[in-house]
Amino acid sequence: MALALNNTIQYWRARIQHGPAGEFVRWWLGELRQLLPAKWQQRLQLATRRVVLQMDSGDIRLGVEEGGDIRALGEFPAGEDAGLQRQRILTVLEESELGEMPRFLVLDDTGVLRKELKLPAAAEANLRQVLTFEMDRQTPFRAADVYFDWRVLRGSKEAGDVHLELLVTPRAVVDNACEGLAARGLSVSGVDVVANGEVLGVNLLPPERRVTSVNPRTRLNYALAGAALVLLVLVMVQSLSLRASRVEDLEAAIEAVQDEARRVQGLREQVEETSEAASFLTRKRSLSPMAIEVLADVTRTLPDDTYLDRLVIGQDSVLMQGKSRNAQQLIEIVNKSDRLEEAAFRGSTRLDAATGLEIFEIGATVSARGGG
Repeated sequence: MALALNNTIQYWRARIQHGPAGEFVRWWLGELRQLLPAKWQQRLQLATRRVVLQMDSGDIRLGVEEGGDIRALGEFPAGEDAGLQRQRILTVLEESELGEMPRFLVLDDTGVLRKELKLPAAAEANLRQVLTFEMDRQTPFRAADVYFDWRVLRGSKEAGDVHLELLVTPRAVVDNACEGLAARGLSVSGVDVVANGEVLGVNLLPPERRVTSVNPRTRLNYALAGAALVLLVLVMVQSLSLRASRVEDLEAAIEAVQDEARRVQGLREQVEETSEAASFLTRKRSLSPMAIEVLADVTRTLPDDTYLDRLVIGQDSVLMQGKSRNAQQLIEIVNKSDRLEEAAFRGSTRLDAATGLEIFEIGATVSARGGG
């Protein structure tokens, strides 16, 4: 359970570090650093450094990684006494204020197998187990004979796959280098890879062998950075408070003007409502005689064996619903009326079982040809 959780943490750490989220975080932190005093910026830069140790035919090259680049601090030949060599290395680290920084063994990529892979997205949450299982298929090695790590490539998510780079090196190479360093009293927190002078930011050691070192000076620097951010927030809050006070004064003046504007608007709406009501009554008066005339015309036009269940008189149309002994003749009859024309059935007629009459629905247009 703990191993699976650690694998998940390592996977998401790699995705965030090498993906768009990591780029955004680095940009954001860089912007925040620019707000700090120069001395504090320098301290934060120093806090992110780490010691790198490179082995070459027994010789030890000591350096410091800053922002992905390695700056050399010294080289110590293999033939030198181990105790004396350890003391010299520690002296260099102390003089460079690196005594408490994490130490990483860094391998040249010429001794590391690098291979790009595409795996199903379902493998993301358990990549270490998946890569362990796939090791002998994807590389010439067995999983038990190598140390490995991976990094998710940028823009890798496509069509349900995850695109990553697998980095593999024989265990014997790492173990021999670590033993050589341990003989000089130097332990390492992890194993990284350098390519073209740039550190890749991986850790080939398995999770159970990784050492997390805590630098008290780093804690202090981050505490100072946090305090600076708190002060920055306080200054911003004070500035916002002053602006809020000015805004309140402006809002009070605006509110007074708005009250007057609302009163004027209220009077305008009352006038408009009164005008609309008067117009409505005028329209109703002009339409009432027309409705009466249409009703009279319908009454005269429809035969005695026809009666209406519903009559809707619109401004220029009429809808009639009812029953008749011969509904088919109604279209011709209605079109011959004084007030109606363009009569047509709205749907098909059907027989009413209770009365034996035909149920109909007819729509017609009010004609302008009608007389008084």
